[in-house]
Amino acid sequence: MLDNAPLVWGEIPVIDMDRAVAFYGVHFGLTFKREVMNDMEMAILETEDKGAASIGLVKHEMMQPSPHGSVVYLHLSDQLSVLVDKIAQAGVKILLPVMPIKEGECGFSCLFQDSEGNTVGLWSMEK
Repeated sequence: MLDNAPLVWGEIPVIDMDRAVAFYGVHFGLTFKREVMNDMEMAILETEDKGAASIGLVKHEMMQPSPHGSVVYLHLSDQLSVLVDKIAQAGVKILLPVMPIKEGECGFSCLFQDSEGNTVGLWSMEK
């Protein structure tokens, strides 16, 4: 058994970096630090805890957005339904509505489609 959770980094592929940064900023209040690493255009999620697992938006020819790739789940609200209602009213496509995990014992999740066509998850302990 591992001592710690192994997740350290996640990447969400994008085609239009400006559009993706705006999407996550408008709908979730996230801010990003933009940079170029080798030939990859990146927007790295800004967090107070620099050592925490995080995500980046990545534009590169070998990274293509897809509704069928790995799903990253983001914890962006203490009450998931409030956030999901807000983004749905703003026109964000909800792929799977808020649903309990193990009857709510492990929280609640949903899936949405981001501006680039990726399937992304949201999670919270409270519905």
